[in-house]
Amino acid sequence: MAPMQSSRHRTLPPTGSNTVERIFEMGSLQGKKLYTRALIGGGIAMMTFGWDAGVLGGILLTPEFQTAMGMPNTTTISMITSVFLLASWLGCIIMSLIGMIQGRRMWILIGNLVSVVGSVVSACSYSPGQLIVGRIIVGIGNGLITSMVPSWAAEMAIDKSKRGQGVNSMIASATVATALAYWIDFGMVFAHSQAVWRFPVAFQIVFSIASSAVLWPLPDTPRWYYVRGRISEGDSVLQRLFTTSISDPDCRQAKLDIFASLELEQSGATGLRLRDFFWDTSDMQNARRIRTGMIIIDMIFYYTTTIFQLYIGLAPLKASALAGAANTVLSICNWAGVFYFERLGRKTWLIGGATAQTVFMAVFVAMLANPGVKTGAAAASMLFCWIAVFGPTWAPLSYVYASDIMPLRYRHIGFSLSVSCQWLFAFITVFAGPIAAADKNVGWKVWIWFLVFNFLSIFYVWFACPETRGKSLEEIDLLFISDRLRSSEAAKTLDHASSSSSSAYAAHKGLRDVEDVGAEKEFELRSEEKGLGAIEERGSSADSVNGRLAIVESFEGGGGGGRFKEG
Repeated sequence: MAPMQSSRHRTLPPTGSNTVERIFEMGSLQGKKLYTRALIGGGIAMMTFGWDAGVLGGILLTPEFQTAMGMPNTTTISMITSVFLLASWLGCIIMSLIGMIQGRRMWILIGNLVSVVGSVVSACSYSPGQLIVGRIIVGIGNGLITSMVPSWAAEMAIDKSKRGQGVNSMIASATVATALAYWIDFGMVFAHSQAVWRFPVAFQIVFSIASSAVLWPLPDTPRWYYVRGRISEGDSVLQRLFTTSISDPDCRQAKLDIFASLELEQSGATGLRLRDFFWDTSDMQNARRIRTGMIIIDMIFYYTTTIFQLYIGLAPLKASALAGAANTVLSICNWAGVFYFERLGRKTWLIGGATAQTVFMAVFVAMLANPGVKTGAAAASMLFCWIAVFGPTWAPLSYVYASDIMPLRYRHIGFSLSVSCQWLFAFITVFAGPIAAADKNVGWKVWIWFLVFNFLSIFYVWFACPETRGKSLEEIDLLFISDRLRSSEAAKTLDHASSSSSSAYAAHKGLRDVEDVGAEKEFELRSEEKGLGAIEERGSSADSVNGRLAIVESFEGGGGGGRFKEG
């Protein structure tokens, strides 16, 4: 891949330059190939999440693991399993605080590195304490990865009709790794050495290294470059994704939309107020969007083997095999949902999934309440049905929908907090689950927790989640903005129902043909002061002199280059 030129001195090819020059300027990997490579790298990174979700489930009760850990009690086993989830929550919180400092891609690479370190510590453990430390390190890396990969996939998409499929495929990749982890655990049951559990725990390193190798040569997302004031690099990535010049109508419109969205965020900027998380009256409704993204999902697959063994009463070998089969069903159904995903709206998938899951979970709980061979078999079948529905609906949709609705300036905060809620509730479930199972006064009643939330999810989605299918990330802003902002030129340019809207916004911001030497000189001078680099293109394009001068007005000064104001 050709190296990217400096954002400060690179000059974009003028209108009419030949194809060879444009390709040389934009880099060799572009268009669908660039987007596909981004999805592959992100998907492999998410496989580390899926692997960790399943790897311990099948080995916790093996004699080799029990011996190495000194025959830990139920509370210690729960802590070993669940501390990974709590650490993942911590990783998400870290991303919500500093996620904009580095790009989406860089944080994924850092997450991969942290995961490798944690996997080494875990695989070399000879005590519960050391294993817990290793799982904490892995969990933090997982938090970085799961906070950034879906946003990365969403922001690299230029086809809004395929964006949901791309993000969905990230989660589907994770389910493949979960199923693979359970089957490897099952195969290790027939071994009789420490490799029974150390090899599966260490194998995650393969995914981390492979993901880093794929992502290393890629650029970051154009939206992140633009929000950080790195206009030239943002233009370069857009050109590569569209395989054309920045002056091409489609590429130019994409850039106009991003800047219009950023202008809306600045016009309605009030910061994140605590009261808005309860009732949001702000112009952009950023707190409402973050709150809506905090959708709770069920993390049953963290404890699948234990469900079959302790609750349904199956032998360890049969329980391990059924756990592998259940997670294989999850993966198959998730991938099936990827290919049919955009045929239905987001709300349809979520409401339909929650309704069916409620029915299956109700029967599952009823069967557990009446233990026996026949009711145990019925409970197992209901769990398989629940997983088959969960696979194409709530498993991926909580990530897809959250990545859809977050505003660009707060996407790292909103999506990280959304995923952190999932990790927090998963921690409570996985930590408390086996302890509750050991309590005769609780036992099967713990599953009422899942039943209640499956039922409430139907109404949560119906009333709190607007439909986002078929809309670009920038167009989704129109679902939330106030009437005051709706009348602005920036909002009108995002309303593509009017063919003249973008032209009006371009004219309003000066993004048209201008021959003003004084303005050009002023732009050059102020660009040097703010670190925005040399003038990139003259003529009729989205980067004409007055347009770029207007953009500079939206930036703060600083030694690190301009960026859109964030407060």
